[in-house]
Amino acid sequence: MDVAIFSAVSIINLLMGLLILLKDPKNKINISFSIFAVSISLWVATWAMTFWVDDQTSKLFWTRMMLFGPSIIPTSFLYFSIIFPRNEIKVSIFSLIAFFFAPSIIFLAFVPTDFYIKTIKVASWGIDFTPGAGYLAHSIFLASFVFATLFYLGAKYTRYKGIDRGRILYVLIGVLIAATTGVLVNYLLPLIGITWLNKFGPLATTAVVACTAYAIIKHELMDIKVVITRTVAYGIVGILLMASFAGLNSFQWPILLNMFANSLLGIFWAFSANRLREFIQTPLEEKWVTDWYNSDQLINNIAKNMIPVMEKETVFNTVAHELKSVIKIKNIEVFVGKPKVEYSEVTKTEKGLIIPLFSSDGIEGVLTLGPKISEDPYNAKDLLLFKTVTSQTQVVFDRIRPYEQIKREFDANQKKLYDTERMLARSEKIASLANLIREYNHEIKTPLSIIRGEAALLVKEARDAAYLEWFKNLVFEQVDRANDIVESTLRLSTAKERKEVELDLNAVILNAIRFYPISGIHLDKEFGSIPSIKGEVDDLQLVFVNLLKNAVESMPAGGKIYIKTYLSKKQDAAYVCAEVGDTGIGIPKENLEKIFEPFFSTHVTKGRGLGLSIVFRIIREHLGEIEVKSEVGKGSTFILKLPVNVKV
Repeated sequence: MDVAIFSAVSIINLLMGLLILLKDPKNKINISFSIFAVSISLWVATWAMTFWVDDQTSKLFWTRMMLFGPSIIPTSFLYFSIIFPRNEIKVSIFSLIAFFFAPSIIFLAFVPTDFYIKTIKVASWGIDFTPGAGYLAHSIFLASFVFATLFYLGAKYTRYKGIDRGRILYVLIGVLIAATTGVLVNYLLPLIGITWLNKFGPLATTAVVACTAYAIIKHELMDIKVVITRTVAYGIVGILLMASFAGLNSFQWPILLNMFANSLLGIFWAFSANRLREFIQTPLEEKWVTDWYNSDQLINNIAKNMIPVMEKETVFNTVAHELKSVIKIKNIEVFVGKPKVEYSEVTKTEKGLIIPLFSSDGIEGVLTLGPKISEDPYNAKDLLLFKTVTSQTQVVFDRIRPYEQIKREFDANQKKLYDTERMLARSEKIASLANLIREYNHEIKTPLSIIRGEAALLVKEARDAAYLEWFKNLVFEQVDRANDIVESTLRLSTAKERKEVELDLNAVILNAIRFYPISGIHLDKEFGSIPSIKGEVDDLQLVFVNLLKNAVESMPAGGKIYIKTYLSKKQDAAYVCAEVGDTGIGIPKENLEKIFEPFFSTHVTKGRGLGLSIVFRIIREHLGEIEVKSEVGKGSTFILKLPVNVKV
């Protein structure tokens, strides 16, 4: 029973050391830990041999050989504790030989002699031995190195923070367990004659090996858990495969039938073995490996989501979203454009990684990855994935480059177009200024001439109170007319401070209706669901007041006015549209081109031709369009189009 237990412990320690070494044979941390684990495995194996052999001479030999492993264990583990966890402390060759190799070699030289162990006696609980002259020295050597290791790890634990501190804690726990059992019961207690507890020391060694291995598995670039789960999956499939063939061939069948059955079973396993292995392995990795993820599935998801992408920012955001959600990263920051510091490859930082994304023209931006939620460092699997992603995104950047060039040119042309339209609106205003002044003089002179003529006749004969009342009303009427002309003209030609806000055009129209109440005419409203636009509330309200006033004046005998709003989309642009129609006298075709000119009016008695000029100017200032449809005798419709999400 003791042989089986000690053999199992020895094999477990040996496998943990070899697994870590095989993952990265060039890493000094891995090498030193593997030497330590193999030394412990040898120590436990020699204990197993003392139970295995029967004769006194062989038992004495293997009892003495039990000191072979402990002569290497303390030096190898002290060296491990010095370079762990970051491999940042450099140990010179001289120090390595003088302080680590030399003591072990000296003590190893006396292992087969009676210097450490003189005689042995087989007891019911195991081997009782008589310490030799050098046993105390060996015990001091072992204890001093163990305590030095504890002191060194304890100092590092207080100095380091975050992930590294957790790594050191795992190792400290294992060393404390091993120190209180192995050193105490195997070296210190035998000095005072207590040897019956010594077989418990080797069994405790698994604690330090397991804790240290766990620190590496959990926090370093080693996927030992993945190796184990895959080994289990392949092992189960292999056992089932062999069992199925063994069971099949246990029956006594004719040779042809047996060959046929074996062929069918072989074909079955050819198609099923890998699927069964994945079926077993995937849930094991998902449950046991904390940072496990399906890298192939992640790459496929990124490729699939990139198919419709046509903008550089979307490429970065898509990659960041997939990496963050699948790999479970705390935070990812996106920087589009050339960074201040050039990166040629994936670069490690104190908190995570920087992943540059390239096109054929060079770097397009970087992704700054924070730490994982699990606090595990980024491992070799992660780095390989990130390199694959950078290659994948380069293809996407090169694909969308022509589109981005066209988009930049389109945006530039749109800006030029808006600027041109504004300049055109100003030039149209300047071009009509001469006509405006000419008509302005004519319009102002008319009321002034009326006042002058009546005033000249006022003194030629006596006037009664009724005449004077009439004359007062005439003067007030003509003065108001002149004042109205001046104010309207100033509104048309003078720019005021603009106060652009997000507004609802439906609300603006309702306010205009309340401001200019309509009577004797049926008003039909049909307001659609439209987005908000940017504009000047007072200006747009004045637009609809003038349009309503113009519609009312076109229907002296009454009629119908309808107003409706809706959203219109044209290519990549969206417009909020408003229609104001009437059933009035209409506008002759030859006058349609003139209605927006200042002082042009077909309403001789009521209008002075400034309302539609003001409407035209305001709509153009809002980068909008105005269209007129009219038929004589049937009415007119004014269609306004105002752009959405455009700053005016």
